[in-house]
Amino acid sequence: MRPEGYPLLERGHDGEPFIYLDSASTTPRPRTVIEAVSGYSERLGANVHRGLHPLAEGSTEAFERARHRVAAFIGAHPSEIIFTRNATESLNLLAKAMNLGPDDEVIFPASEHHSNQLPWRVNAKPVLVDIDDEGLPRWEQLASRLTARTRLVSVAHVSNVTGVIAPIEEWIQTAHAAGVPVAIDAAQSIAHLPIDVRALDCDYLAFSSHKMFGPHGVGVLYVRRDRYAQLGLGNVGGGMVSLLHEERFETREPPFRYEAGTPNIEGVIGLGAAIEHLQRIGMGKIFAHAQALGEQLITGLRTLPRARLLGGRGARRIALTSLALTLPNMSATDLARLLADAHGIYLSGGYHCAHLLHERLELPGTLRASAQIFNDAGDIDALLRALHELSR
Repeated sequence: MRPEGYPLLERGHDGEPFIYLDSASTTPRPRTVIEAVSGYSERLGANVHRGLHPLAEGSTEAFERARHRVAAFIGAHPSEIIFTRNATESLNLLAKAMNLGPDDEVIFPASEHHSNQLPWRVNAKPVLVDIDDEGLPRWEQLASRLTARTRLVSVAHVSNVTGVIAPIEEWIQTAHAAGVPVAIDAAQSIAHLPIDVRALDCDYLAFSSHKMFGPHGVGVLYVRRDRYAQLGLGNVGGGMVSLLHEERFETREPPFRYEAGTPNIEGVIGLGAAIEHLQRIGMGKIFAHAQALGEQLITGLRTLPRARLLGGRGARRIALTSLALTLPNMSATDLARLLADAHGIYLSGGYHCAHLLHERLELPGTLRASAQIFNDAGDIDALLRALHELSR
């Protein structure tokens, strides 16, 4: 049975049905999001925060309505929401605005996605928390890594390789006790579990639209309002200045100070529609579904011969995990393509933008399966049957 409400999944690929287990990379768009994006082009189409005619005013209203929707979704104030191109740009913007130097230390686990490693490696001194033989961070190491030179702790809420939920509440408390702010990479958690930035007391949070049923090319950086005073500028140009003279210029107030140039207007509006889609389903329902499918996935993969499962001991998780399957002359990318061509199961194979994790575990890539609300137990069973067939 094909999932309804998602045109890509309804039609299949070249008319053939397939099982989509690659939502950690990007989620198919629901019809309501597609209609919101096309509706902007059909009915408005103007730039935002500039024109005075009705089309421009309507575009600005729709754009800012989406900002309010994003803010409410994570328990923030609209002024704390900065629109970027993706979570990667959000973290790079933060690294630039923090004015980090080569002696400033940023702590993060060795399991992090490249986007939560390279901005800190390029702009500061990286300090790594080790991982165990399943790719899980040794969470207890954080306190010993904190020093007088630590400027930031940054960590993924949910690992994009293991699907395990990090104990970010404990990490935030530990870092704040030492006077250190915390950035959360919520790219994998934002569409699976409820997030309240006030309850978490995090300082910064980043995520991407395309992993939560929205369009590509849109990201969000949440900045707690009192943290703006510690940040310098990001990108500069049109839209972020209130006044410019020959000798000086004055910037607008946040968040507009960090949104130079014309944004991805239709993408932001589409993100607002994606959040409506998530809220209609209910984040509690989505999280319960993710936990149930995750448990089914892990339990089934444990029975697979010649397989090394990552994050299997994680106590709390979503329906996402990776494994190394040892077969003669078959790499993880070969296996992913074989599953697609022979079984109609679409997932990821490779390093998943986590080279350091695979290097430390001495793995030449892994297979990654990641489910969403449109998947069911039958999809997981189909994957397990296919993997058992391949392993024989």
